[in-house]
Amino acid sequence: MEPLLLANELVKMRPFVAADVAPVFELASAREIAENTFVPHPYSREAAQEFVDRVREQWSTDEAYVFAIVDKATDAFAGAMGIHPEGKHNSATVGYWIGKPFWGRGIATAALRLLIRFGFEQLELNRIEAGHLDHNLASGRVMQKADMRYEGRRRQSQLHRGQYKDAIWYAILREDHCQGSRQ
Repeated sequence: MEPLLLANELVKMRPFVAADVAPVFELASAREIAENTFVPHPYSREAAQEFVDRVREQWSTDEAYVFAIVDKATDAFAGAMGIHPEGKHNSATVGYWIGKPFWGRGIATAALRLLIRFGFEQLELNRIEAGHLDHNLASGRVMQKADMRYEGRRRQSQLHRGQYKDAIWYAILREDHCQGSRQ
């Protein structure tokens, strides 16, 4: 798929570029990111380079579409959000992280709403799902605000930093999204 820009009143989402390595390194290095995601900690500049290279390659092969999230008000890099299609089932999984300086500003919710619309309208998906570690309640609120529905708890399904953790899953269907668009 050709690179594209998604935007709303709070964020711009675009494919990653080489210049994103430095801000990825800066934001993803925070311990709080590692505590809530599977981003390694400590995080190295080399890991940031590998991440940017990998997501650019995934985009070029249509394996996944990982967007750089940019705060529209400041034009600052704020995080990453990707959608990983599973063609056989016409569904996809979403993953994301937002840099700590951007928490609590609605950026993740605004980005997720854009990504959901992209998934249904551009990728023609039927289902989009996302999960979070059980202690990351803020991520669950993001999913709820983006109209995803709670689907359940997968007990000790994630090995995170040497400990088994529960994962909480949400999903939205095309029919849910279309109904919400008409309201």
